[in-house]
Amino acid sequence: MGVDTTTVGERGQIVIPQSVRVHQKIQKGDTFMVLEKGDLLVLKRVKEPTAEELNKLLKSTRQHAVSNNLTEKDLKEAVRKAREK
Repeated sequence: MGVDTTTVGERGQIVIPQSVRVHQKIQKGDTFMVLEKGDLLVLKRVKEPTAEELNKLLKSTRQHAVSNNLTEKDLKEAVRKAREK
């Protein structure tokens, strides 16, 4: 992992150095999430899942719900608790 620098442009844009773009295979149009903690900023690439990946996730979620006898009420309660955090 190398160290490189960049600057913020007039419109608030930051250019990711070419060496990093090549190494990480970053392409035009890639989407990133920006995480902030204190003075630390982290870029995390966000990839839209494929239909196949979504179907696989749904199948495994259904299997988990069935094998654990989870109901719609259980799901609503879990969502409510998550939203409280």
